Amino acid sequence: MYKFTNINNNINGDIMNENKELYSIVSPSEALNRGNLFDYYFWPYKYVADIKPMNERDELMQKIQMYAFAAHELNLYLDIYPNDAQAIGLYNQYSEISNKYLKEYEKKFGNIILNSNESSPWPWINSPWPWERQ
Repeated sequence: MYKFTNINNNINGDIMNENKELYSIVSPSEALNRGNLFDYYFWPYKYVADIKPMNERDELMQKIQMYAFAAHELNLYLDIYPNDAQAIGLYNQYSEISNKYLKEYEKKFGNIILNSNESSPWPWINSPWPWERQ
């Protein structure tokens, strides 16, 4: 019941676990804005965030966050349904895309996580701090 044709589009889809329970999921960008990948478990409080990146750096960071968030949500789902092949495939795709954007970000702007560091001292301490950026 997996309906995603191109996971980079904002296409919603469904996954069905081995117990034949159907779960509607939203796109990674909508999941990040809403704070939940699973449509049924989303109850809006006041508003849904609509994050607009200001530059290329912010855009890459948002892509990393949205795919990593979607992968993490699927990881939590897989804790309950570890044999769901569709969810495993989607988790692997989202993780791969997140890592691709992470490598692109680090190539252009420097490391953002400690595990990426190949040298010491860490290079990000020499880059502008958020309040120093224009």
